Amino acid sequence: MNNTKQSIGIKSIAGTALLFCIILLISVFSTNCVLAQEQGKITGQVTSTDGKSLPFASIALQKEDGQMLKGTLSDTLGVFTFTSVPNGKYLVKVTVVGFNTHHSKTFLVHARQNTINLGSFSLSEDARLLNSVTIKAEKRLIEQNIDRTVINVENSILSGGNTALELLERAPGVSVNQDGEISLKGRSGVLVMINGKNTYLSPKELGMLLKGTNSNSISKIEIMGNPSAKYDAAGNAGIINIQMKKNIATGFNGAVSVNGGAGRKARYGSGINLNYRNDKLNIYGSYDYGFRGETEYLDFERRFYDNGITTGLPNRTSYQNTKTDEPLHTNNFRVGLDYEFNKNNSIGFLMNGNIGKYTHDSKTDNSLIDHSGTLLSKMTTTNYDQQNWKNLTYNLNYLHKFAKEGRAFTADADFASNRFTSKLNLHTISQAGTPQSSGNITRKGYVPAITDVYVAKADYTDPLSKAVKLEAGLKSSFTSSDNNLRYDLLNNGNWEYDSNGSNHFKYDEQIHAGYLNFNIDFKYFSIQAGLRAENTQTKGHQITTDSLIKRNYFQLFPSLFIDKPFGENHQLQASYSRRIERPDYGDLNPFRVFRDPLLFYQGNPFLKPEMIDGFQLSHSFKSRYTTAINYNRTTDVMTWISGQIDALNTTFEMPKNLSKLVNYGISFTASTSVATWWTGTHFANVFRNEYSGTGDGGAINSKATSFSFNSQNTFKAGNGYTMELNGLYNGASVYGISRYKGNYMISAGIQKTVFNDKGTLKLMVNDIFQSRQLRETTQYGNIDMNTHIHLDSRRGILSFSYRFGNQNISKKERKTGSEDIMNRVKGGG
Repeated sequence: MNNTKQSIGIKSIAGTALLFCIILLISVFSTNCVLAQEQGKITGQVTSTDGKSLPFASIALQKEDGQMLKGTLSDTLGVFTFTSVPNGKYLVKVTVVGFNTHHSKTFLVHARQNTINLGSFSLSEDARLLNSVTIKAEKRLIEQNIDRTVINVENSILSGGNTALELLERAPGVSVNQDGEISLKGRSGVLVMINGKNTYLSPKELGMLLKGTNSNSISKIEIMGNPSAKYDAAGNAGIINIQMKKNIATGFNGAVSVNGGAGRKARYGSGINLNYRNDKLNIYGSYDYGFRGETEYLDFERRFYDNGITTGLPNRTSYQNTKTDEPLHTNNFRVGLDYEFNKNNSIGFLMNGNIGKYTHDSKTDNSLIDHSGTLLSKMTTTNYDQQNWKNLTYNLNYLHKFAKEGRAFTADADFASNRFTSKLNLHTISQAGTPQSSGNITRKGYVPAITDVYVAKADYTDPLSKAVKLEAGLKSSFTSSDNNLRYDLLNNGNWEYDSNGSNHFKYDEQIHAGYLNFNIDFKYFSIQAGLRAENTQTKGHQITTDSLIKRNYFQLFPSLFIDKPFGENHQLQASYSRRIERPDYGDLNPFRVFRDPLLFYQGNPFLKPEMIDGFQLSHSFKSRYTTAINYNRTTDVMTWISGQIDALNTTFEMPKNLSKLVNYGISFTASTSVATWWTGTHFANVFRNEYSGTGDGGAINSKATSFSFNSQNTFKAGNGYTMELNGLYNGASVYGISRYKGNYMISAGIQKTVFNDKGTLKLMVNDIFQSRQLRETTQYGNIDMNTHIHLDSRRGILSFSYRFGNQNISKKERKTGSEDIMNRVKGGG
């Protein structure tokens, strides 16, 4: 029995954050001394009469005589700001389609009061227009907001018929490896949410879900590199939120979609989205089915040295070639209901479901030769693994608005039920007569996994004054995971229990958290300061060996954001946050998963969570060009490390903690309008990763500077035609002890609106030159190997979508609250 108790100190955290705050504040205050006498600032918010924010409202700043001085649009929260306003008397005119125009009272800007908060403007509906107007606003494909990058997927031609995971591959700063694991600006450990709520899935199961989620059902993707203390501290690289489509029009409406195409194998899918809404009730639901056929090829070369030193000629070399067919069937559905008792109280229920089947059907040829070229052994392995899963998530939420404007209380209760099974059959035939022939080996495995997650969450928001806003919340989650892996070997026609490979593992976890956030608007800059506290209690019980590992640790996660405008065109932002990445439940399970007799994967029950301190300084020019410098330091970084048993010619991989990872870099984002018919968004990122630590093969000191580039271009051709061209390049990079070569991808598509703009027809070709190939090299200790994966990335897809029913915009849109739960439920495979 093994019991460990871990406690992480707070002084170093506070010291680092305090030093960063002091430096930033000195810079900001020194700048204020120069500009204080020149600038006036006016802020306000636009809402409907029931308190809902009105985004993209048209705001005109007028002089006392009605002459317009400048104009702007409200953001997604209805907030607007005017800066560099000269002294004088002004009024504000607010215009929103479907609402009555609002004029403010006259106000004065002068030296002693040059920061004016106009509060909230409550606009009433225009009964003459509301039932007849159709709002047709076109957003940019990629938008750079203050705290996040937003990709408006529904505006993209290249999204048609693709999956959510394939869309992420083209997102600025995002990369996806061969296992479907997502990285952001060179850092792994991204927390992925759907509709602001966690999926409760392991990285592998999440990858399956994203592969089976049709892009036609996605509205937008939000990328947050440095979230505030309001969000869970999990996800060391940040948060990616996938927002599904939801019609907010009144009455009955919906949309249908269908797509089909092929890469090496066929793929197709269809979906339907229905919605009914009146003044108090909103009922909605959607269903998507997808089939994705895929064939991949893997070349794997391993070199073995008897003396354990990778110099000179190897004593033996293994050449492995694998062909894998991977058909995937997915069924995704959601059903929801919102009811508004009155203008201050509403309740909602939501159920999300994901049911699917995935088959891994591969054939592997493995030849082992000595240094003279003599064949030592030749094996052929067939691996047939059928995986089935059913993930159901239930949410009950409540919203109460107080009499004081802006004060609100929300509560959420969640339950997630995850069921996963894997049935594995592994059969190896050795060529008779070779010196190291081991005969035939037949192995079967059965992997049932059950994971249940219970979550309770409450949040409170209160504008304490015109300049100060308080956010506070509590959250508790309880997780129970049971993985019981059984392997059997065929011996003389009889199945015998394999005690070496089988394992039963149970894992329980509790996380209790609370946070405070203060948003303070000073005269010339604003600050958001937050602190999150989390207590984590875990218990991992390896029943097979009766080994028990317990951990109990308390941690603080401060965050700080400073926003400083310089006139109308420049904005400077600085941020700091501390985050954590906990091990995936399956990564803690020490069972073995065999790819073939000479290659297996194994978990590590002694993994510790990794801690991350992240800093970012960014500058925005005209809200179109953004430059960001970031620095991140991770301790106890979790990395998959390869191992090798030379005597058995066997390779394995398992996760381990290295001492630290230092990641720093600079990125640049530009939104361009070359002509009225040509717009684009371009992203470039230079970053460096430095790993250090000690493994079984000795000291690890792995470093590399990498470069990535993404260019998305949209061309309007007239008569309802639009074209898109995307170019993506990922340079050479390093992960742990492995190095990856660079690759690129070019994709193109064309779109035509039909049936009075209610229908959309899209044709796209992804990775036209099939250039996205993954090549990996590992040289460490006694390990010397190369991997080349030929992805099934080139495909052509034709898709069609059609909207029906009432499409007129309404004022109501519910947002649920339980936003961020652990993303680490293991499915067993």
